[in-house]
Amino acid sequence: MWDLAEPVLLIAVAAYFVGGILKGAMGFGLPILGIPVMTVTHSLPMALSVAILPTMVTNIAQLWSFRQHRDQPFLRGFLSFGAVGLCLGAVALSRINDAYVEIALGAMVLSYLATRLRSKRIAAVARPDLAPGFGFLAGLVHGATGLSGLVGPPYMHSLHLPRPAFVFAAGSMFALFSLMQAPVLGALGLLQPQALGISMLVLPMAFLGLWIGGKAGTRMQSQTFSRAVLVVLGITAVLPIINGLRALAGA
Repeated sequence: MWDLAEPVLLIAVAAYFVGGILKGAMGFGLPILGIPVMTVTHSLPMALSVAILPTMVTNIAQLWSFRQHRDQPFLRGFLSFGAVGLCLGAVALSRINDAYVEIALGAMVLSYLATRLRSKRIAAVARPDLAPGFGFLAGLVHGATGLSGLVGPPYMHSLHLPRPAFVFAAGSMFALFSLMQAPVLGALGLLQPQALGISMLVLPMAFLGLWIGGKAGTRMQSQTFSRAVLVVLGITAVLPIINGLRALAGA
């Protein structure tokens, strides 16, 4: 596992480095790049286990940097219901074919993007009172696949949050979910202890990417940031669809 020449590890390190850049610039991107890459060669529980440490540590660091933007009322309902959803999603992880979930997630995000590009405002989604429902869905998806980045950020984007508020909101979601995921997966017998070694390997590169992305993000204009979020969502939505179709084809 510690052979740096092993292509699998090099690809994982590269994915977390690029994910760290996206995370630093826009507040998300680390697990939604790292997890699909890891599932190409490992099981989903292994990919989720690897993602816990880098996701948790980088988000806590980012929350501290953006702590002055913590006063966002919609987050209370979003995170509370998200915690409940995560527990249920983790139970579902051991009982359902995650390939269908991945395909549905990617398709859902692409549908949001298509709608978003047709209209500058999405009144049906851009409502803070819907936060508990979207929080529950984000938690459910995170528990089952670790890909809450395909649910929470699109909803937060629809609220037209400025970059600092968006980064804090997304970081709050990822920090809470990653803190919860280890004990929940452990209780269900799905936590992979050997994943710690890979986590320690990718963590420095994730932090390097976070620093680079943070520097780039401070130079982003509001309109540029909004468009960049849409582009990243579009690219990352394709990854779980490809993974899901590959898994079904090999079944």
